Amino acid sequence: MKRFKKLLIALVSLLLLGAIVAVVLNYNGLLSFVHPLQTPQAGQIRVACVGDSVTYGYGIKNRAKYNYPAALQGLLGDGYCVNNYGYSGRTACLMGDRPYRVETLCTKSRDFAPDIVVLLLGANDSKTFNWGTLVAGIIAYPAQFETDLKDLITMYQTLPSHPQVYVATPLPAYADGSGKVRYNIQPDVISGEILPIVNRVAADTGAETIDLFSVFKDRPALYSDGLHPTAEGAALLAQTVADAIKD
Repeated sequence: MKRFKKLLIALVSLLLLGAIVAVVLNYNGLLSFVHPLQTPQAGQIRVACVGDSVTYGYGIKNRAKYNYPAALQGLLGDGYCVNNYGYSGRTACLMGDRPYRVETLCTKSRDFAPDIVVLLLGANDSKTFNWGTLVAGIIAYPAQFETDLKDLITMYQTLPSHPQVYVATPLPAYADGSGKVRYNIQPDVISGEILPIVNRVAADTGAETIDLFSVFKDRPALYSDGLHPTAEGAALLAQTVADAIKD
């Protein structure tokens, strides 16, 4: 009897630990296979929000309700089906530590047959160990980032559903309360190098640009940690995207 009781306690403890780990991983956008996705109804315009942790809604309390794609759904209304394909830590560049293009969520976003794609990537590409990648003694990442971003946009543009692709610029990055910028993100690389590439690639591919950098410039109060918008920031992001779609 005592042995059974010990086994039962151990099993319950293990289940609780597993549940806690699952909640933490899901909160951080690291469980792509449990991403809740809506099934579009006949006649709805399908919107795929593709991106990293900003799209996922990292750091937002009640993330499922207040992340920017959820807010965008509310703004666009029942004529649209908006799905969140954000995955934390992902890069546009295939040389990055976690390229978005190889993920299951990327495949799901294509299978969704979207009419509109909102692409928001680039912040994680600025990380110190990504942007400074050396190949044969040459810093190859910036050029590869431009090539891979262009390929990613083209991949969506050439889907059978022929979606309109909107390329959103990365948001500016700020230091957190401790005075440090988290996760090896480089604010100067985002503003000085990645931003011009994103704008150039969008123009080259004929994609529409959504300038989120300017919208969030000098507004660190809209962030939870200097990198991720609060619910208020996500609402502003959603409104900016909605305005671009409806324009």
